[in-house]
Amino acid sequence: MHALHRRTKRNTRPLWRLGPALATLAALGIVSVPPPLCGDTVELSGGGHVSGKVRRLDDRKMDIVAIDDEISIALPQSRVRRVVSSNELHEYTRKASAAGEDPEKQYETAIWCATNIKDNTDAYKRFHLQLAIRFDPEHSKARAALDYVKEDGKWIRYSDLQRSRGMISVAGKWMLPEAAAIEEIQDASNVDSKKWIREVDRLLRVAVRGGSKGEEAIASLKAIDDPLAASAIAKQLLQGNHNQRFKRMWVEILGRFHNSVSVEALVRVGVQESDNVIREAAMDELQQYGSGSAVATYVNMLGSSDNGDVLRAARALSYFPKPELAQTYIDALVTKHTKTSAAGPGMQVGSSSGGGGGLSMGGKPKVITRYLENPPVLTLLKMIEPNVDFGYDKLAWRKYFAAKLGRSSGDLRRDP
Repeated sequence: MHALHRRTKRNTRPLWRLGPALATLAALGIVSVPPPLCGDTVELSGGGHVSGKVRRLDDRKMDIVAIDDEISIALPQSRVRRVVSSNELHEYTRKASAAGEDPEKQYETAIWCATNIKDNTDAYKRFHLQLAIRFDPEHSKARAALDYVKEDGKWIRYSDLQRSRGMISVAGKWMLPEAAAIEEIQDASNVDSKKWIREVDRLLRVAVRGGSKGEEAIASLKAIDDPLAASAIAKQLLQGNHNQRFKRMWVEILGRFHNSVSVEALVRVGVQESDNVIREAAMDELQQYGSGSAVATYVNMLGSSDNGDVLRAARALSYFPKPELAQTYIDALVTKHTKTSAAGPGMQVGSSSGGGGGLSMGGKPKVITRYLENPPVLTLLKMIEPNVDFGYDKLAWRKYFAAKLGRSSGDLRRDP
């Protein structure tokens, strides 16, 4: 309950003469006094405000608001949301009064409120934006600030427009219900994937210790059949420092999942793994599922500036020989590779027409260009055309396939 005080020189004015509004205030603790043009304003946490000269009693955790010379109200600071000084109120009151019924000035006042009003900023801003469109319904900037858009010549809230299109709002984004459902499933999948990372790590620690519990942990790992565990298994295969036994196990598990995560991991193993046994195991799995992704990745690597990439990609492609890629294979038979060597410490001697000479130290960097033959690519060509061998002669290979294509076209023309 707020404390209501009255001060008079003779202290003879009865309380009831303060009026019914203040009597209600004293009884209910709710303030509803119109703010004056000067003085501070106390905003209450439960709503409402009191205007007057404010004196803070921090030791008693009370604020005393002198409404006039005769009336003061004591408010617990726990009920006070903030105290607005008369200077702040004066500037806002001046701008709001000057705006009048001018829609552009109301819009400018709204923008001023957005940067100068510390509390309830949005309420002040929206109030003046709404006044702007009240005085000018076509005020486009105020409409846009209030999230209106024009549809078929009429202003409509963007949220209403999106709902009319069957969209729903999810975390501040508008999307179709179907897309929202898919995103929800993906979020749940991400949570489950992270759980699998922790579980696989736990089982692996037990397995490494050995013993009966270690064998049980390995059996549990081998039994994993949840595709959501693909990220956890791929992490172990690509980043873990495991022996051949464990790597074989990771490859076999990934081969069951038939999803993009497992295919990507196996494709990377096909060119990055140094152990031939593990590489071949990954290729075997990709032949069953994921060959399209593997071929697309490895064909792109044939154009690498690193000759090592070209050789590794060609070896991997030998598991997926495709006659329709003959021209690509021919282009990669011999590849151009450029390397810049560092400047050496050599000496250069110079002379002039007058007989003078000079000595300069150090040489310039050299650009070395090499054309390298790629045996694994030649193997690929022999796999699709086992009866011919033109070695690394690109022109001969192109002529051969052009003639073969011509014969095939002629056969098609002779068909009834």
